[in-house]
Order: sequence, then structure tokens, then C-alpha cells
Amino acid sequence: MSDQTLPATNIATVVEKRASLWTTRRVIGAISLLIIAAVFAFPIVWSALSSLKTTDDVVKFRYPLTVWTFLPPFPTLDNYAALFFQLNFGRTLLNTIIASGGQVLIAVITSTLAGYAFARLRFPFRDTIFVILLLTSFVPLEVILVPLYEVVRGMGLVSTYPALFLPFACSPFGIFLMRQAFQSIPVELDDAARVDGASTLKIFWRIALPNVKPALATLVLIQFIWSWNAYLWPLVIIQDPNMQIAQVAISGFKSVPNFPLDGPLFAGVTVVTIPLVAIAIILQRYYVRGLMSSGIR
Repeated sequence: MSDQTLPATNIATVVEKRASLWTTRRVIGAISLLIIAAVFAFPIVWSALSSLKTTDDVVKFRYPLTVWTFLPPFPTLDNYAALFFQLNFGRTLLNTIIASGGQVLIAVITSTLAGYAFARLRFPFRDTIFVILLLTSFVPLEVILVPLYEVVRGMGLVSTYPALFLPFACSPFGIFLMRQAFQSIPVELDDAARVDGASTLKIFWRIALPNVKPALATLVLIQFIWSWNAYLWPLVIIQDPNMQIAQVAISGFKSVPNFPLDGPLFAGVTVVTIPLVAIAIILQRYYVRGLMSSGIR
């Protein structure tokens, strides 16, 4: 009887040890993720708390480090009031929204159309053109900044909204992302639709596009982050202060002579961070699915 129960006891012991090891690994993994999340969240939380301080308190408690370096001793919303009513940040924020929205909209349209063409259509030198297109993504903006400025200036678009997003209407990364997503759709769906008399445009709109929604969400998220955080190009092409975007305006808070604006600076950083965090949380699920379905690891 003992010989029959011994193997069962050993198996139960092994199972218990493996379950304990698995639980330990999960706990360690959860703790590691919390630490990483805390490291990335710290600057955001710190800037949000610092935005509730006056400029004097920000400067006063900057060094040496104390608890008031991170927490506001006397919380106030004066920085936000100064930001929107004295520094005209509402107009700046509107400029940023229009520029980012325009760039996202145009990039999504061009990337989906071009991605579908490279994935599904047959035309001469298709793969060669696609490779050349991808190579352009390795060219830094600094290299083409001057000729790009001359082109835009020649079109009379300096200090206009189109100047902020038209030069980036074609996104090599977006085209690559959408091409990979369209290639993951079975070709048999296209063949069946053509048998039923569907045109190429109808196949694209009713069959291909609904099946790449995660990739579309990923493209929207990445393109929005790129456009929202743009600095160099808006700094060069926008010469009218009333047309400037948030990132450039915030950087100017540190260059005002003899008039520190540390408090409004933290308030501005907090305001422009909120949309990024919000859209990242909303589209996070689709972002992961989009990268996986598009073959990007």
C-alpha cells in the first residue's frame, strides 16, 4: 500500500514546488514591473506636483534636496492661471492640437493607401521603391532641414498650419507598419471578393481596412506622439509667436531675461503630458496587438 501511495506523494510534492516557484517568479516579475513603472512615472508625477508650487518655492527648495523639493508646501493653481490668462498658452495648445491632428490624419491616409498598394498590388519595381522609401527614414531631419525650409518658404507657407504637417505627410514607418498589417490578411479574401465583382477600392475599404484596426491604432498613437513632441521643425518654420506650438513655447519659459517662469513651466509640461498619457492608456491594448499582427518585435 505504501509503495502505491509513494509515487502519488512525490508527484504532489513536485507539483507543489513548481507552483511555489511559479508564484515566486510572478511576484518577482510584478515587483520588477512596478519598479520600472515607478521610474518612468516619477518625472511626470514630480512635474505635476511642482506645478502646484510658486516659482519662488520651486527655486527655494531646489537644493539641497528635502521633502519640499518634491511636494508643494503650499499648493496653488496660480501657475495654471498665469499659463492660460497671461502667457496665452490656450492659443499655443490649440496650435499644437491642429498641427498634430493634421499630421496624424494625413499620415494615416497616405500610409494606409501606400501600405495596401505595396502589400496587395502588383506594379513594376514595387519592392525596389519600397526599399528606397524605407531608406529615407534613416535620413535625420537636420540633414534636410535647410532644403525643406526653402521648399516650404517657396510655397509661401512659413508660419502657417500646413507648414507644420505637410512635410511629414508621408511616413515611411507608417507605410511599413500598414504594409506588414495588410500582408497578414489571407489573400483568399481578396480573391473571393473579386469573384463577387468587388473592385480594388471596395476590397480595400470593406475587407482590408476593417481587419487592420489594431495597426491603425498603433499608427495613430505613434504618429501623434511624434507630432506632439516636435520641436526643431516648428522652431524653424514658425516665426509668428501666435502660431507657435507648445513644445517651443515651453522651452521659451526658461529664456525670458530676469523673469524666471519655473512654476508656469512645470504647469505647461503637465498640461502637454496629459494628452500623451491619456491616448497611450486608451490605445495601449490596440498598440500591442498592432505591433504583434504587423510582425514588429
